[in-house]
Amino acid sequence: MSLPTHEHLSVQTIPNAGRGAIANHHIPAGTTILSSAEPAAHVIFRQYRKEVCAHCFEYDRGRTLPVRDSETGKVFSSDRCREAWLSEHGVLGNEAWRALHVFVQSKSKAIARSSGALPSSSMKPSREVVERAWSKAEEQVRLYTWSQPMDDASRPPPARASNRTQAKSLSQPWTKHVDPNILSYFLSGVLFRSLHPNHWQKDVLCLAMDEEPYRSTEDLAAHCNSFVQLCTIVPGPLLESCTADVCRTLINAGSHNAFGIRSGSDDGEEYAGYALYPSASYFNHSCTPNILKRRVGGSWEFVTARDVDESEECCITYLGGDEKHLTVSERRARLSETWGFECICGRCLFEAGSGVMI
Repeated sequence: MSLPTHEHLSVQTIPNAGRGAIANHHIPAGTTILSSAEPAAHVIFRQYRKEVCAHCFEYDRGRTLPVRDSETGKVFSSDRCREAWLSEHGVLGNEAWRALHVFVQSKSKAIARSSGALPSSSMKPSREVVERAWSKAEEQVRLYTWSQPMDDASRPPPARASNRTQAKSLSQPWTKHVDPNILSYFLSGVLFRSLHPNHWQKDVLCLAMDEEPYRSTEDLAAHCNSFVQLCTIVPGPLLESCTADVCRTLINAGSHNAFGIRSGSDDGEEYAGYALYPSASYFNHSCTPNILKRRVGGSWEFVTARDVDESEECCITYLGGDEKHLTVSERRARLSETWGFECICGRCLFEAGSGVMI
């Protein structure tokens, strides 16, 4: 799979930084160098489900938005946004979102059990534990799928779980805890994979993947549970895209490539969710960024903050502007905790004592 190219940028391998965006030529300050496509996957956190538009991500200072689709539970800033969202997802997508809404509404107690914070002492699971957990989840999905009424003569006969009652009892441990945020993120990505298979192959699978994205064994279990739950509720034609491989790709890609869905208000900025934008995921971080980013509806625009020289790396900040007021230790701690690296940008090296501003 070839790396993406743009008029102003090329994606190249950067020493000690994976891949990054390099200027193809001199770019004057104030130039829009990239406008991203719509996200390949996203989630609006459940606590913001009545306040953030499902289409354009508008947030009106905590007010409930005026247009609601009762069948999917989504809210919109206008009828135009609602119609665009419904058209975007098509008949199958709308059916899937309705099924998820009904499922989540029926699992209020399970959601309450899942709302507690993860134990801070819990360790990241080993790769062996991760593979075992996902294999177990895949087996559960196979058992459930085999138990359903057969509409495909080529499907193999069930090994176990010969009826719906058995399938229901088998799936009960997997529905004890329900995380609507993970379910929504998975479903949005599964729909993208189903509706845009070429873009999935060309754009999403090219991204750098975090092979250890789980913060704890509880976090791993929540994602495996969500995969099983989603497979039991999506319309049959979506099962081809609702696979463990697809869901694991969404997790691994989102861990290091997702952008926060943030909205300003009089009381500060609200972190309302996150989204995966493949075309915008090649900008590395700098604490003195030469690229500014701004969200325009459901997309992002990237504009040069100053003149950028030919062959210079184009960098954004991952700290949302907080880097202006944080010390080098504070910046590095936050970047390490959230993104898994220690910043060695010119500003950090200078402030850490090297005396050289790169």
